[in-house]
Amino acid sequence: MQSRRPIISILIVFPIVAAIVVTCWPTKKGYSDADITFLASDAHVVVGDVPLTVPIIALPGLLNQTQSFSLHTQTDREAATERLAAFRKSTGSPETAPTIDTLEISLRTYGWNDFDISIIRVCSRLTRQWSRSVCDDPWSPFQQAMPRGNNHFILADDRKLKVFNNHWTVGKERVADHLDEMRLNSEEASTVCDAETPSNRKFCTAAIRIKEHLIAVWTVWDGPGEPYSRQAEREGHAIRQFVLHGLGPIEDFARLLSVICKLKDPAAPPGPYHVGRKDACDRASPSRFEPDRRP
Repeated sequence: MQSRRPIISILIVFPIVAAIVVTCWPTKKGYSDADITFLASDAHVVVGDVPLTVPIIALPGLLNQTQSFSLHTQTDREAATERLAAFRKSTGSPETAPTIDTLEISLRTYGWNDFDISIIRVCSRLTRQWSRSVCDDPWSPFQQAMPRGNNHFILADDRKLKVFNNHWTVGKERVADHLDEMRLNSEEASTVCDAETPSNRKFCTAAIRIKEHLIAVWTVWDGPGEPYSRQAEREGHAIRQFVLHGLGPIEDFARLLSVICKLKDPAAPPGPYHVGRKDACDRASPSRFEPDRRP
């Protein structure tokens, strides 16, 4: 196992990672306008028979693999350019969206980079309201409702779960074995916990059915004020509503935000209220959540 993160990042099945590194990795001059445009653009893909629309910058599996390719020869660069062009063409439209087995999603402050503040320009170019709302706000309710620790989760086709054979839990168990023990449904998240972990905390794989053959997979653990089972229930509803109303063909931001505000981590710290900037949830801090179970 190369990482102790709860779930190891999945390398999405696209031969375009090198191209993205070549084109979008910031140079000494920072992100170019073309880089920003590409990172803010939408990728249209299909996972588990469900069409999804996700900004490129929210796909860490595509952007973080910087050590697996040689980028030093002219041949490499030409091939990378060709792969990037093919990727843009296939994912640039819902009509040509490719079908893939897994997709890692990250909700984070996309416009913050201590090494290059020019990335802030991406925020105004993002097409979805949810992505603009988290772009420069580390206290966004979306970040506070999504999986604790890294705000990452994995979408997968439930017919292709063998892809998880090479993904390991904190307790060095196969994620695929955990998933095999589950009976997934859309009403509540299922969990299977590691038999042993390096600490006294319970670490568990959580999964929930979104729609059709699309499921979400992430990691939960006992945290301050919230046991793993409660965390899985809360985050499972948040993820499902986010995928349905934030990543579908049409975004329903008002409905999505109203649900997300009720699903925030009870241990999440309140953010400062900036002048001229209202709290996204109107300063609401509900004591319990009431998940929206509508499809």
